[in-house]
Amino acid sequence: MDRITLTRTLLIASILYVVAFYFVGSALKPGYSQLSNFVSEYNATGTAWAGTLTYGGFLATAVLLSAFLICARPLAHVSGGSRLGFWLLWSLPASFLLGALAPCDAGCPFEGSTSQLLHNLFAILAYVGMGASIFLMSFAPNFKPFPWRRTFLLLTGIAFPVMFVLMVQPDVSPWRGLLQRLLDIAMALSLLLSFNPLFGQRRKSDT
Repeated sequence: MDRITLTRTLLIASILYVVAFYFVGSALKPGYSQLSNFVSEYNATGTAWAGTLTYGGFLATAVLLSAFLICARPLAHVSGGSRLGFWLLWSLPASFLLGALAPCDAGCPFEGSTSQLLHNLFAILAYVGMGASIFLMSFAPNFKPFPWRRTFLLLTGIAFPVMFVLMVQPDVSPWRGLLQRLLDIAMALSLLLSFNPLFGQRRKSDT
């Protein structure tokens, strides 16, 4: 298996694993709602199945995404700001590692234990990092023949900090889980759409 195939396989495996993690987690978690609960509430301190979802969900996902980035690094067609964007993409596995190392309290409140405060702080850094990553990577030279893909990445990058602010508003609490899932989907699509321009063989035109 060559590096391009391995990198693509790791990316698809990571996305499918996250989807399975989310569905299995919501099935195991009593009273959990994909519409209103944050992903980090899967392993909230003291709640059911917290340990299992920490290691089988957050930690395993962080390892898969890290393996993808390590494999993708020699293939990355990036320079200048897009190179910084690629390195900021490590915010993605870091966001899952955050769930394992600093789980939130039940309900994921603004204030709480030391772990909750650390969780809140690093969540801000992770979401800003992910948004900046996708935004900057859209300026990679190989995106020139793919204008609509570049536009999608630009909009996704802008959406990350905007949606994060919306998610933490009390009035939006019944829908904060949905907003977070939409960002997850946008990130997955961004990585899939950018694979050939950034990590694969360059194409002459968008199809």
